[in-house]
Amino acid sequence: MKKLVVLMVLLPVICYGASVVRTIDAPDTNISGLAWGEDKLWALDEESSFIYGLNPVTGVVEVSFEVIHTSCPSYSPAGLTYQSGTLFSSYISGSSSSYIYFYNTSGGYLGNDLLC
Repeated sequence: MKKLVVLMVLLPVICYGASVVRTIDAPDTNISGLAWGEDKLWALDEESSFIYGLNPVTGVVEVSFEVIHTSCPSYSPAGLTYQSGTLFSSYISGSSSSYIYFYNTSGGYLGNDLLC
């Protein structure tokens, strides 16, 4: 699976003649979501359920917080996006429903929504 993800990321770079300008180490071992906002690269780790705010130049973790909630303990965080000061984390399971949780960039919980 990891080889597929790398191929999916590198294929557009190769097709458009772009080059990699910087690489940074992942802050954890199972990154399942990335987002860009407030001059940070945000990374969501599926296994540890942490969101990390990385300095995109140095790779230093500037902020991190856990994103586990009791309403969906069997769900795993799987995706991440950013908009207007809010991070949106998706949670999925083997069932047909999923949750989206909302956080501010300091880790404050702002609510959730059930998606069917």
